[in-house]
Amino acid sequence: MGTNDQSELDQDIAEVRRRVEGLANDMRGLGMELRLSAEEYGSERDSDGTITRTVTFSFKISQQD
Repeated sequence: MGTNDQSELDQDIAEVRRRVEGLANDMRGLGMELRLSAEEYGSERDSDGTITRTVTFSFKISQQD
């Protein structure tokens, strides 16, 4: 994996994280109580040469009675 490929992938993932955090903030602005967590898994090269990285986002939404 070249440095350029890794750098571009890092930038794309950072953008996705910013957008998901923005969504979480919008939801909080609507009065929802939520917690956001993210897990990231290492880079892999698929059989066709595509470099991938898995990022899993999880929202925990709560309500107080």
